[in-house]
Amino acid sequence: MGAARRDGSEYDVIVVGSGFAGANLAYDLARAGNSVLVVEAGPGLPKSREDYIENFWLNTFKSPSSPYPPDDNASLSLAGAAAMVNAGRATVQDVVVTTDPAMSRDERNARTYLTYDTDTEPDYMSSPFASTWERVAGGTGNHWMGTCLRMADADFRLHDRHGVGKNWPSAITAAAMAPYYARAEARIGVSADAGEQRDHTDAWFPDDYEYPMPALDKSLVDRALAAAVNGKALTADNTEGARVSGTPAGRNSRPYAGRRACHGNTNCTPLCPIQAKYDPTVTLALALDTGKVRFMEKTVVDRVNIGASGKVSSIHYKQYEDISVPASTGVTNEGTLGTEDTIYVLAANAIENAKLLLMSPWKDRTAANSSGQVGRNLMDHPMFLAWGLGPMDGEPLYGYRGPISTAGIENLRDGAFRSGRAAWRMEIGNEGWNWPTGDPFTSTSDFIDGANASGINPSEERYLGSRLLAKVNAVLTRQFRIGFLVEQLPDPDNRILLSTRYQDNLGIPRPQVRYRLDDYSGKGFESAREAAGTVMDNMGIAAETRFFGVGNEDMQRFTYNGVTYNYQGSGHLCGTHAMGNDAAVSVVDANQKSWDHDNLYLVGCGSHVTVGTQNPTLTLMALAARTADAILARRS
Repeated sequence: MGAARRDGSEYDVIVVGSGFAGANLAYDLARAGNSVLVVEAGPGLPKSREDYIENFWLNTFKSPSSPYPPDDNASLSLAGAAAMVNAGRATVQDVVVTTDPAMSRDERNARTYLTYDTDTEPDYMSSPFASTWERVAGGTGNHWMGTCLRMADADFRLHDRHGVGKNWPSAITAAAMAPYYARAEARIGVSADAGEQRDHTDAWFPDDYEYPMPALDKSLVDRALAAAVNGKALTADNTEGARVSGTPAGRNSRPYAGRRACHGNTNCTPLCPIQAKYDPTVTLALALDTGKVRFMEKTVVDRVNIGASGKVSSIHYKQYEDISVPASTGVTNEGTLGTEDTIYVLAANAIENAKLLLMSPWKDRTAANSSGQVGRNLMDHPMFLAWGLGPMDGEPLYGYRGPISTAGIENLRDGAFRSGRAAWRMEIGNEGWNWPTGDPFTSTSDFIDGANASGINPSEERYLGSRLLAKVNAVLTRQFRIGFLVEQLPDPDNRILLSTRYQDNLGIPRPQVRYRLDDYSGKGFESAREAAGTVMDNMGIAAETRFFGVGNEDMQRFTYNGVTYNYQGSGHLCGTHAMGNDAAVSVVDANQKSWDHDNLYLVGCGSHVTVGTQNPTLTLMALAARTADAILARRS
């Protein structure tokens, strides 16, 4: 291990994390003349995107993490894998292990990065936290889907409007956020129709606003569903007629910012092979090109040091070299960075930011935690999936073409119902049954092997030759799926802690999660199931070819009112250092500055007070732009 050293005093700002918030803050601050150090726990930018694409091709288990290091299949094959990895992260494979009934809880925790309390709260493992993230240059933004929806005043004022949840700080309103949303949309390059968004969503736009690019074309699946449900009520508690509208997309509908237009690869998650979809590595490269930004990769910050003045005096880090699984070496160097004159920005994610703060002692608490709220109020959008086959005598839907999603139903996201049950937005999928069943592989294998894993070969008949071709064509061209992003309320008992048993290969505690879905979300799932049934009724989908409730074995489940529902994680880690007007009950202010430490900012979805139903990335980036302005103002 190398000798401890101290440097970083020459930097105006140190940013921990290079994802959506970190990369964009670094760029905004550097363009204004500030010297910035970006510290990334994972590997840096690859020599070529082809490296990631090849990883994905060669990986037999195709998941959102498959292209990115470290090898995400290790948790499936290597006992104790998580303890052998430098800078690990949660993966879909981890979730599969977590739900494996053949393993003991200790065996599962030994393999997975995200751990569960095995003694005092064993029931938390029955409905596990199902979202994943990356620790690599660009962060989880490498595998985001590209959905760019604005939040509305009803989401920012949930408690005022509906008597549940909490309100965001008074400074955060839809109108006040509009210029920051516009900056984020320009940085990303969002394709959408502003008129359609005004008409069919509850988001707010200036009258003259136009998106950077025209909307992407709606798919045949979108059009078929619109023809079936537009103007019709989907649930008994909300009689407003549904309206299918295009989804604002962080991908190019025409060449923009030096990137090509979308070619419809339906591979947006885990990566766009031609980078028509924006990801944070685009802005990270721009930041490095300013000459004002230095990048430190494979550098894990494990402590925030607080000086006698209450300001952050430095951060402590550990470095490593080996990204193999298992790693052949651990810590290769460690040291500290910065002084009390430095501005520090924690821009990891809601779980890693909370974990870092909980590892950092301060007075009788931990850093930034005078309110006791660090790590609490963990939220996601648990995703309820439904899928079916269009009628044999109907027009083919031709899935597996275009981006994963080009449209959804957004006009049913708010209403009086929200005082009693969770809201949802409905996403229309273009990728057939790939998400819920692993098709086209699973159904094709069923027809060849005489199996019924996908549920559409109940007689377990075998098909060969021209009969196989005809069967596959008949099935794959009629598949569609819909997904419901269900709202969660902030719950202080849903939280991130430090594991006292499990560490990574650097000797750093792994995060421990407590997470449950409450009755409010359960009622939202009931409503989503009702809506899915209405959609399928209106599309003429036969009872034997419609699927919702419990999906394949890799899905998580929870039971509400005697009904078992599947759910998937949306990758939307929110709420663990929430902002507010009052330091006694929140962690950061409306600028995402710590109430406790004047030179510390905590950015990202961890600052979100509520999650609404909209994918949170656009709001994350808009808030990062707002924070950049606040930092620049104090340095001017």
